[in-house]
Amino acid sequence: MKRVLNSFCFFLVYLILFSVNVQSQVIYKYTLSNSFSGSGGGAPDLIQIPNNSGLTGDFVTRTVPVTTCEQGGDAKGYFFEDDAGLQFNSPNGFIDNQYSLSMIFQFDEFISPPSWVRVLSFTHIDDHGIYIKLTNPPLNGTLEFWPNGTVGTIDFFNTADFYQLILVRQTDNLVKIFINGSEFDTYDDAVTMEYIPHPPDNFLIFFRDHPSVLANEASPGFVSNIEITNIAWTPQEIQAKWNEFCASLLSVPENQSKDWKIWPNPVSENLYLNLTYEDDGTLIRIFDVAGRLLYESVTSLRSPVVDVKRFDPGLYYLFVTQKGNKQTFRFSKQ
Repeated sequence: MKRVLNSFCFFLVYLILFSVNVQSQVIYKYTLSNSFSGSGGGAPDLIQIPNNSGLTGDFVTRTVPVTTCEQGGDAKGYFFEDDAGLQFNSPNGFIDNQYSLSMIFQFDEFISPPSWVRVLSFTHIDDHGIYIKLTNPPLNGTLEFWPNGTVGTIDFFNTADFYQLILVRQTDNLVKIFINGSEFDTYDDAVTMEYIPHPPDNFLIFFRDHPSVLANEASPGFVSNIEITNIAWTPQEIQAKWNEFCASLLSVPENQSKDWKIWPNPVSENLYLNLTYEDDGTLIRIFDVAGRLLYESVTSLRSPVVDVKRFDPGLYYLFVTQKGNKQTFRFSKQ
């Protein structure tokens, strides 16, 4: 009986410790297509920060070039004026020493001086944060952990493409920055604790540079699909975010017409299409979720068949263009 009681007490202590140490994920998502509201219980609205002239920004639709996503398309998001931005007020207890953040952005200009464009910061006072240093203005810039120097590929950024930035702060105080799915740098934040929101305001600032530091270290631009969570994403989760980049940016629509069909879905070998009519110039293209073109064909058949056996399991997008009509299909490969 004593042995059973001891075992039960040990099990009870284990459950208590396990429940204390395991943190459930809370994630706030802001598409920024038509409002500053976020999904996720208790998500605070993002706040518009005006520039020195009182200008903020507006919701817009922008054309995404084929250099960003090979199929191109339109993206909905928020345009911010030169030296304006957005603010996230972290709810009490939401961001501790670990969290993750992702966003999609584009800058409109790299004009020097000044020599930097602010991307993200945690306070208006110390000027520490994430910038793009203009290494080849007005064409290119390079990521910079201010004041810790430039990181990643030189002249990586331009003013035509859209980019995904992911920041992960781990429980060991290491801060990792990923651009377009690739790790650019790791910074040990154990001593300074600069990359967490600080009381009493507990905010994150997107793009805006406060005039009390150095005014106008900013650029007009575009932002969409901001996500903030209270855990550190794993490498697999980061890769999954990058795999969804083009689909998230372009907000690929569901099938628009009942006249055009594809089957089976999910598919393992052959994908069958039923189109409205025969046409010599029917263009069929298939992209993966990262926007890479995997298949392209011009056909005259009304019921073409596409062999997808070589595709890896996952989600894909099929685009059909016929006499000016366009249709997008999502399908899964088993």
